[in-house]
Amino acid sequence: MMNDLHYNQLTVKQRKIYNSLFEAIGGRRDAFPVDTVDLREVSPVYEAFSFDHPEYFYVDLNNVKLTITSPGKGKAELRYFYTPDETAHREKSIEAAIGKLLDNRDFGNADALGRLRLIHDRLVRSVTYESNASVKGMIIPDALTIEGVFLRGKAVCEGIAKAVMYLGQKLGMDIPVVTGQASLDGVNYAPHAWNVACIGGQYAHMDVTWDITLSTPLKFTRYDYFCIPDVDIREDHVFGGLFPCTHGIGLSFFERSHRIFNDMDSCKKYISEKLKERSDVIYFKFTDHGSAPETIAKRMDDTITNMLRLRSLFMFDIEKAHNPKQGVYFYRILKRL
Repeated sequence: MMNDLHYNQLTVKQRKIYNSLFEAIGGRRDAFPVDTVDLREVSPVYEAFSFDHPEYFYVDLNNVKLTITSPGKGKAELRYFYTPDETAHREKSIEAAIGKLLDNRDFGNADALGRLRLIHDRLVRSVTYESNASVKGMIIPDALTIEGVFLRGKAVCEGIAKAVMYLGQKLGMDIPVVTGQASLDGVNYAPHAWNVACIGGQYAHMDVTWDITLSTPLKFTRYDYFCIPDVDIREDHVFGGLFPCTHGIGLSFFERSHRIFNDMDSCKKYISEKLKERSDVIYFKFTDHGSAPETIAKRMDDTITNMLRLRSLFMFDIEKAHNPKQGVYFYRILKRL
């Protein structure tokens, strides 16, 4: 099981603190002793615990106070967002929301990859990214937790990744949170959280947050970051390689739906088939590591436009929403009135 992923990366001393924290929260204690006063040792424990245990959304693990009690020893003071009664009420509400989210015969009939896709789809269609999560420089607490996802339908990447993991636990699946940095422009990187899923002994990355931000404005469910390998995620994410997410294992949406191409002839054939079907959306992945993304995007745009002009019986506009770093191309064909 990978649900103790972050615990397993701690030192022996840090694991002792982690276990003490677990016992303290379980007993709803306000403090517990620690055998160190070094914040560099203690702080990673709180972060690890937060990622391993999304169910403890009601504890403020970002603001644990450490006080010295004697030379080399200290006391960690916990803050709870809610009273025990309030916590119980929110836990009940979260479980009810999850029950509705998972109340579908499809989950019972699906294999592991199918269940993973259903988790992805439910969240992409019901959650929005909390772009205004910061108030006076402070992050709204529930935007970082499963509470924001299931009770408000809004969260940042950390809360969304924890929700993916939590839903996975409900379905008996390993989908731990991984952390690193990510960049939309390839220049400015910021801390980010997503998930790694284990399907049939194979690992793959799954960034539901970025699929949400791509899908929401289009009102179309995208899978740019669903079950992709290391070589693809590294185009815009930076992380420590904890698992070998191998290329070409057939888990991604584009591989499963036969929408990934590495030559223009195959790509044109697919586009032609979609136009023949009168599909209003053409969505695919094109891998050509020998050309710049901007060059490929222009070639694709010209190809689509020319093929439409040859086939179309009506005036049209084309809505484009590409993800060049991932080699993903999205076109929506709009009839002019």
